Amino acid sequence: MRNIDDLPMADPGREKDARQLFDLAMSPEEYAAREGHGWYCFSFDDYRYSDRALETWIQRLGDILFQREGAPTLEDLRAKYLTEEEREEIAQRRAREAVNGL
Repeated sequence: MRNIDDLPMADPGREKDARQLFDLAMSPEEYAAREGHGWYCFSFDDYRYSDRALETWIQRLGDILFQREGAPTLEDLRAKYLTEEEREEIAQRRAREAVNGL
């Protein structure tokens, strides 16, 4: 994981939002496989969090989304966690977005 000591602390509202947005029962790798295609902008990893487990989870997700620290690609994670049908649905969605825009 990158050195995050210089990052600002998340305010309580951002920390609350993170807890509501992310399914922490799921690994960041599986979350990225299932939901990464929907994140067009991600800045939660620009902050530190008072809860170390939340912070570690979010930083790992950021590493995956931004391909830092030797993180696996979304395609590799989809192959590991998703069915062929789920992968095809994502591919079709991405194709539609490429034609129609976001």
